[in-house]
This record gives sequence, C-alpha cells and structure tokens, in this order.
Amino acid sequence: MLTVIARFTVGIVVAVCALPALAGAQSRAMTFDDFAAMRAVSDPHVSPDGRLIVYTVRTTNVAANRSTARTYLMRSDGGGARAFPDDTTPAAEARFSPDGRRIAYVHQGQLWVAALDGSARRALTRLWGGATGPRWAPGGDRIAFASRVYPGCTTDMCNADSALRADRAPSRVRTYDRLMYRHWDRWDDGTRSHLFVVDLLGGDPRDVMPNARMHVPPMPFGGPEGYDWSHDGQDLAFSARLETDRMAWTTDLNVFTVSASGGSPVVITAANRAADYQPVFSRDGRWIAYASQRRAGFEGDKWRLMLYDRRARTSREIAPGWDFHANRFYFTPDNRSLIVETQDEGRTSLWRLSITAEGTLDGSPDRLVRTNNSSQSSMAFQQGTDGAFTLVWIRDAMHRPPDVWTGRLTAAGVREPRQLTRENQTLLSRLDLRAAQDIEFTGAGDVPVHGFVVRPPGFDSTRTWPLMLLVHGGPQGAWLDEWNTRWNAQLFASMGMTVLALNPRGSTGYGQRFIDEVSRDWGGKVYNDLMRGVDTALARYPWLDSTRIGVAGGSFGGYMANWMNANTNRFAAMASHAGIFNLEHFASSTDELWFPEWEFGGPWWNRVAQTQQYRRWSPHALAGRMRTPTLVLHGEQDFRVPYTEGTSLFTALQRQGVDSRLVLFPDEGHWVQRPGNQRVWWDEIGSWFGRYLGEQAP
Repeated sequence: MLTVIARFTVGIVVAVCALPALAGAQSRAMTFDDFAAMRAVSDPHVSPDGRLIVYTVRTTNVAANRSTARTYLMRSDGGGARAFPDDTTPAAEARFSPDGRRIAYVHQGQLWVAALDGSARRALTRLWGGATGPRWAPGGDRIAFASRVYPGCTTDMCNADSALRADRAPSRVRTYDRLMYRHWDRWDDGTRSHLFVVDLLGGDPRDVMPNARMHVPPMPFGGPEGYDWSHDGQDLAFSARLETDRMAWTTDLNVFTVSASGGSPVVITAANRAADYQPVFSRDGRWIAYASQRRAGFEGDKWRLMLYDRRARTSREIAPGWDFHANRFYFTPDNRSLIVETQDEGRTSLWRLSITAEGTLDGSPDRLVRTNNSSQSSMAFQQGTDGAFTLVWIRDAMHRPPDVWTGRLTAAGVREPRQLTRENQTLLSRLDLRAAQDIEFTGAGDVPVHGFVVRPPGFDSTRTWPLMLLVHGGPQGAWLDEWNTRWNAQLFASMGMTVLALNPRGSTGYGQRFIDEVSRDWGGKVYNDLMRGVDTALARYPWLDSTRIGVAGGSFGGYMANWMNANTNRFAAMASHAGIFNLEHFASSTDELWFPEWEFGGPWWNRVAQTQQYRRWSPHALAGRMRTPTLVLHGEQDFRVPYTEGTSLFTALQRQGVDSRLVLFPDEGHWVQRPGNQRVWWDEIGSWFGRYLGEQAP
C-alpha cells in the first residue's frame, strides 16, 4: 500500500508540472496534502444564554486513511477556545442542555454527557447499534437519539445476538422479496435506524417504536433534523418512509408524532403523496413546521415551508408565492418568526419569515444574511438583555474553508457579524487561492444563467491558460461559492487551469421553473447552457486557450461529460466520475426508481418514455461518435449509479481505440470518501488533464 501511495504522490507532482508554471514568491499553489491538512469546521451550536459556542473540527490523516472529529468550546465573543471535554478525547455532535450547564456529545459511537468544564462525564449508552444525533428534551431530563437495531428486538442483547447469529451463519446469501434491497452504498441487512430516548437519571435507553420496520431518521442522509421534541417533552415528531412494495418508486416520506414514552405513531401528513420532512415544534407547542414537496415522485420539487396546527390538525403553506426551497428552519424563541436557510443564486441566505397568530405570513420574507456560503445556522433559545438573539453560522467560500461566524439578530436584521474561528489561517497565508468571480450569460431560450470563474495561482493575463469546465451532479443541484470537500475548485485551479463552474438548467437556487427545465430534457437546454457558458468565457477572457479545454463531472455531471463526448469535439479531454452511460440499463439497476421514472416520464419499458426520452438522451446510443480522451472513475459499491455504467463506457471507448483510462475504487460508493482513495482520485485527475491540457500536450 505504501508503494502505491508513493507512486501516486510522484504522479501528482508530474501532472502539475506539466501544466503552466506557477508564479508568485509570496504564496504557492495548493497541493493535495494542503487540501487534506485543512481543518474542517462544522456544526456550531450556541448555549441558551448566548454566551458559549460549541463546534466540531475534523482533521484528516491520509497515511492512516481516516479522519477524526473533535469538539471545541469558546465564548461567543471569540475568546477562551478549548477542546471539549479535553485535549485528547474525540467528540462530535455536541449539544447544550436547556439549562446550559451540560453538554451531550458522541464519543466512540456512544452518547455521553459532561459538565461545561469537561468534568463529571459519563456514558449514557453502550448500545450494540451505537448512538448518534442527540436532541435534548426541553426539560433537560432526557435525550432523544438514533441507534441501529433489528426491528422486533426490545433489548440490546437481542440486537447483539441477532448480529452474532448473522455473522456466524454458514452462508452469506442475500434473499429479498421486494425492491430497495440496497440503497446508495449498502445492502439491506435487516437492521434499521430507530428513535431512542434515554433518561439522564438512569435506566436503559428505550426504543420508542421497537417493532417499526422503518428508518428514523430516513436513510441514507437523515440526521437529527429528522426529529424534534414537543415543548412539554411529552411527544416526538419525526420523518420516516413507510416500507411498502411501492417504496422504490415513491418519494412519499411522512411526518409522524409519537409519545416520548413509546407507542403507536400517528401520521400527520397522510394526505400528501410526496415527501414531508424535518418537523420542528414551536416553543409554545401550537405548531409543527415542516418541509413538503407537492409533486409525488419528484425529488427536485420545491421544499415548501408548512405549518401544522396541532389544535385543528390541519396544514397550510406559509409562503406559497416565495420561490425558494426551505432547506433548514427553526422558530425564534418568541414563536413570532421562522429563520429559514435557502440556496440563493450560488450562495446561501438566511431569511426571517414572520407569522401571524393564525399561522399565515406576516409581511414579506426578510433576507438576513447572504454573503459567500452561509449555512448550518444555530440560535440561542433566550433573548439577550438588548432584546436580540445570538446567531451563529458557518461561512466559507471557494477560496476559504469554513469558519464560525456570529452576530446579533435584531428586529432590523443581523448586526455586528464577525468571524470567531480562524482554524486554517497559517496554512492559508502560504497559499495562492483566488476568490471566485461571478459570470452571467444568456442561456438557451434567452434565460439568464449564472456560474463562477476561479483563476489559477500565479495568474498572469499576458499568457494563455487552459479552461476546465466543471458540471455538477443532480441534475437538481448547484455549485455554491463554498469550500467543496470533494470537487474543490481551488484544487483543480492549482493544476494551472482556469475553472468554470456553471449552474445551468436544473440548478437549485434560481427558482423552481429553472429546476424543472432539465427533467425530460437531459441533453437539451442544460447542454446548450453549458456550451454557451464556455463560449462566453472564451469571448470574455482572451487569455483562455480555446484548444485546451477540459470537462469533468460526477453523477449527472459524468452523464453530461459522456453526452458531450458524443455531441462535440471541442474538448481536449474529459473525466467522467460515476457517469450514466446507458439510460435504460441505469433505470433498471439503480436503487431509487422514482428518479429515472420522473426524469424520463415513466419506467424504461414504457414505449413512449423509451422512445422519446431514454433512447433519445442516452449517450450509449451515440457511442460510435465518441472520440475525446476520457478518464473513467467509479466506485464498485455505488448502487445509485452502478459501476457497470463506467465499465460499459470504458469498453465502448477502448473498442474504438479512443484513449481512455478506467479507475475503479472497490471500497467506495457514489463518492470517493476515504482519504487514501481521494489522493489517488486527485492524482489521476491531475495526470490526465496534465497530459492533455498542459503546455506540452499533443
């Protein structure tokens, strides 16, 4: 293994040197080792009195192929930062108790609690399935969390014994009677994530619904935002998907309530056949806010902000004319407003939506913060002496990794915003990282399209530079002005390339109509948007070399690279990561069937959908026209886009003599997450584009 890593380390140096030389004595280009050394700040939370803040810092050890999370505690004025509970204990998911005197946290996969100074620490769980996502009850006497179980087991010993029997079974055969037998990167092994409650005064943690065959929170990406306590601590609300024979082709998530002591859950969103998610109780118990999609089967539909009236047992949309997705939200302590986080034209905004006593919008939504990418906000539960609330959030940008910021939320907006952490200041001072610049142009149908341009280190406008077009996944997604931990624009730019990250049709944060216009038109307007974006960049920046243009993308971005390969010869090289090659084969082998059935108008055997969509937009049908050198990357545990899509593409290219390279990661899914694999991934990217876009490229 050390030999392999050393070989690829040498390769990344060669790749960078093959591109234009980097200038600048004061700073230098970022390397993968710099990228891996960045301390990743996340998950800030403020104490009830607004005086203290906890946050997580994750560090990466590439040689050991792992990352470690530690928690830090600091004053909200920026002073007194220290590790919690001590300097040597890895801890994450730290949450203040309602009285502000204790902190719950996760250590070695179990739930712990300690005093603010780290003393009096004790483990609250020792469960076979571990513990994650702690949420304090309002009274501070209990904590809700999620743990992995075998449904039907009412004791932890039952879960452990069930796992032991499965491990000792003479056969590893898997048998299933319905779909969703695998999801994203894991097979269904019979376990589920369940909602637990533990009493701080003692007693075993209780599975609130031990017999339920459903994931709480929903898999695969659900977290503590998937459940919440009622104001009196009597009930819990949560989101889950009922496991039926139809679950592979329906997006029907629901919001339920259940007694915190256990019992039968009650669904409160049964009338809606699309997704309902992220329940949040108001502090007086009157309302449950949640996000809801109207169109069943469409995972890219607008997340509407809803209020459920617990008295009348009815729901209503708060701001039906507001064209933003409600990504995260919570009530202000006075219950008069909701703070809502949204994507907003390549960045993230925080809004305040004031509500009346009847649960309707009072006035217009008020944008509080929109600068670079601001996310993961948290607010104190009590007002300060000046009538304001303490607000903390994470702020980052394409040229800056995340840090914690704070401000005072007043009636007039956010006041006195300031940066609290500077976790990477020393390293950043050595690097030449260029801020992203906005680029706007007219796309297909004369619709405005937006994106970002990142210049390379040592940029000199008197010389020419290659251009790298990045295509995001989704297709309902977006490039944000953020420090991306996978498709990092600065690391692409550090190879001596100008980066063009565009948000074409289908991108989120530009209105729902803009999102809708990619569905059933995968190779149409979105493709034209991207081509016009490249044309605009070449015309606007005369220092770009039109003969040295590359394109790289993952998932839908990989699909688009494949589609471009069959429809244009303007690119000198491509990289397709987890890209779809054969739409019909993808639709018959992916896990979430609702996705292709919405995007292409039905199942792949539907004659109309087959003719008008699947075969019209499938790159494999045009494989005979592919001539661009292509780097194909894929994870063998990818069940979202099975790795055979990548091997099929590679076969078609090789059979026609097109220069191509296949890179398979046997221990990765849809994304490449292990640090050692990330090093290899970036080295392959650097080597490939260094060969075709470098100054000595043929």
